[in-house]
Amino acid sequence: MMRLRSFVCVAGVVALLLGASDAAARTHRRAAPRAVGHAAIIGGAPAAGAAFPWLAEMIDVRGNEAVECTGSVVAPRLILTAGHCVENLRTGASYPASGFSVMTFTQSLTGGERQVSTVSGVIPYEGFKRRVDTGDAALLALSAPVRAPAITLATSADAGELEPGTTATIVGWGKTRFTEHEPSRTLRAAGTVVQASTWCTRTAPPFFVTGELCALDAPSYTTGGCSGDSGGPLLIAGANGVPVDVGIAVHVYGRCSTRRPTVFTRIDAIAPWLDSWIAAYAAPPTAPAPAIPPTPSTPPVP
Repeated sequence: MMRLRSFVCVAGVVALLLGASDAAARTHRRAAPRAVGHAAIIGGAPAAGAAFPWLAEMIDVRGNEAVECTGSVVAPRLILTAGHCVENLRTGASYPASGFSVMTFTQSLTGGERQVSTVSGVIPYEGFKRRVDTGDAALLALSAPVRAPAITLATSADAGELEPGTTATIVGWGKTRFTEHEPSRTLRAAGTVVQASTWCTRTAPPFFVTGELCALDAPSYTTGGCSGDSGGPLLIAGANGVPVDVGIAVHVYGRCSTRRPTVFTRIDAIAPWLDSWIAAYAAPPTAPAPAIPPTPSTPPVP
């Protein structure tokens, strides 16, 4: 099992932020000599236009390294991502909110409209068990609302749409093969297929049926997640063709083998937690949101 993170040259991270139009980009720290992780899709094709306007790119400077993950806008001030992108897996401590920068409205990493946001709070899912990598989800609370729209999230009513054989889409930036040293600068999307939970249990251990999905591009075996795709969405077609986020990318196997599945945290399994935080941040803020609260299950008043 491999969590979806990778090392890339930090110069590219700094250039990415400095190239953004917002002033926040120009204040990002530059001292880091290396970076960890970046959204990555094996196979697929460049994403067209603004097909995925709610996708977010996250950069977290941690001392002498920077970590990059993918996220999705779920409310004007909330970004959904993987728990291992925001939490120290050895100690369970959340990384400081001050280290994060979030980019939204990005389709190409070298051009297009970009909004860079700072983070005021880090909110790991209360059911995240890092030793076995279940409940791998988290939210970042932004200091100010973003212009990007919110993604449509799965609910318990969507469970019937996740039968084995359901076609789905994975989205991300970065490596297109495991051996690449630098991430791509173009957002890519790829097709995949939801697999049966019994097959996932045998093929993707440790796999937790009630809280996870796994997907594999069968019978083609040409696409999949790779290093750094952490936190990216698994999308299915909802009503009127609107994409619905049903999963959060958390890990893969081998050297990003497209014959092994990508595993996702189920959105419907964490829906009550998500709904409580989205409701808490629905109103316009009167003050900066707090850092991670003492009791994450009780949303504060922003």
